[in-house]
Amino acid sequence: MARATTTRPRARSTDSARRREILDIAAALLAERGIVATTVRDIGDRAGILSGSLYHHISSKGELIAEILVPVVRSQIEAFDAIAAATTDSNEIVRLLIEAAVAQTAVNPHAARILRNDSHHFAELAGLEEVVALQETVLSRWMSAVQDGIGAGAFRVDADPAIVTWSIADVVLGAYRFIEPVGRLPADRVADQLAAMILAGLASR
Repeated sequence: MARATTTRPRARSTDSARRREILDIAAALLAERGIVATTVRDIGDRAGILSGSLYHHISSKGELIAEILVPVVRSQIEAFDAIAAATTDSNEIVRLLIEAAVAQTAVNPHAARILRNDSHHFAELAGLEEVVALQETVLSRWMSAVQDGIGAGAFRVDADPAIVTWSIADVVLGAYRFIEPVGRLPADRVADQLAAMILAGLASR
């Protein structure tokens, strides 16, 4: 009996570690090749496991992508909500949102790259419905921050909230190119420069 109770947790731990390893490998490959071009077999080959055996760990490519992206986007929404609850200053909110988004990009560069480059394919792949919904929530948070700033007179009245929102999202997700280890700059310096440029462009004339 004692042998059985020690074996099962160890097996679950090993299985969980292997799943985490597969997710990390998949994230890097999907970021590199894109979600359309990357197959389950490609992921299996990179992980050193037969594609048939890979289905022991995942049920579909969509599920795998969702498991990579959902925690990242949820975390961003939580950060955004905490910022909005902490201050009503439009410039400060946008600056802090940019800092939070760039920090998230630095921690999850592969996920950021997938979100930036392949979001237009998400609706085509079964299993990514939650990712699509969460992404829409993120964009709505950005949109609200911009609209509130325009309404408060902090941002220029001729700013188009949709254009500004999509531009900011594209810029912060693309920040992985400048942040270590892909780039050479620390995340906080990248965030500071992006915030300065974006807020200067939004400043009320």
